[in-house]
Amino acid sequence: MFRRLLMIALSLTLIGYSSFAAAACVSAEGGVQTQTLYAGQTLNAGSVTLQVIGDDLVVTYSTTDGWSLNETHLWVGTSLSDMPQTRKGTPKIGNFPYHSGSLSGVSQYTETIPLSVLGFSCPQADTQYYVAAHAVVSRVGADGETVQTETGWADGTGFVDKGMWGTYFTLVLTCDCGGDNPPVVLGSCETAFAYSGGTNVADGDITTSFLDIDEDEDGNGDFNRWGWTNGPVGSGSYSWDIYAGAGQSDISKGTLVGVLNVVYDGFTAYVDYVMYGPYLLDETHLYVGNEILPRNVNGLYTVAPGQYPTIHGDLGGVTSDTYVVSGLSGDIYVVAHGVSCTDDNAAY
Repeated sequence: MFRRLLMIALSLTLIGYSSFAAAACVSAEGGVQTQTLYAGQTLNAGSVTLQVIGDDLVVTYSTTDGWSLNETHLWVGTSLSDMPQTRKGTPKIGNFPYHSGSLSGVSQYTETIPLSVLGFSCPQADTQYYVAAHAVVSRVGADGETVQTETGWADGTGFVDKGMWGTYFTLVLTCDCGGDNPPVVLGSCETAFAYSGGTNVADGDITTSFLDIDEDEDGNGDFNRWGWTNGPVGSGSYSWDIYAGAGQSDISKGTLVGVLNVVYDGFTAYVDYVMYGPYLLDETHLYVGNEILPRNVNGLYTVAPGQYPTIHGDLGGVTSDTYVVSGLSGDIYVVAHGVSCTDDNAAY
């Protein structure tokens, strides 16, 4: 069974987190702080990036050079003495509040921490935080068969002088974000859907085009709108491409604009939209359930995003959006829609 991915008390069936213009930011150039993710102390396995999006600190693990993520553990606090640790100062990563559980070898994973949990809100003086970002990473060896597995830590200062290796680094949150970053000005926008048959999928094409669905078996498709439903899938971790403007469900006509990360533990699905620059999200619409499609108020299958059960509207141009859907069981389908726009003020 997967351990919880987000340290959030769920009192509703669904809790969604979305990103809006921030009053706070990370005190680093461009508002983004990046630390190298080292495997086995010396091997560059990727990076850990931190930025404030809306009212959240967003921490993203990314791997490179053939490495993939098996699990992550994260702690953030204002004093190292508050970090779960042994009497000798060795971190107890199993007690860290943010942890992914088994990730089955994905290349990216994101944790979203509300600033309110960290005790930061504007107006407030600059505050320094300590961050311990741990991971277990692996890659296939040069022989193509042997799997190399290593402990990974984001670059920083060692916890102890002898014994286990592990590192922490500092992060400063500020309300003085400056005026160097131009405002988001949304340009052209396109409808976008997650597609499980793309370059990010490692376990087969499990996508079905809306145009191919014929539930009444009359030989004619039931829908004339392009898009895809993905599944059925059981417990596991999945990364699927997001394509915009793929008319007739033809990806050769579309644009790859992002990736959808899904982690399902048999009870709860954690769904994370992550966009590639210069693409941003203005809206998201999500369905997760046991049937191939969501149903409308009349109990009929629907592919219209406005009738999906969970919606984040008026996002205003964000780089990521996260949902947590609980109360699930058995195999599930996922229909993930978004409105993808360009940022006309961005320089890429």
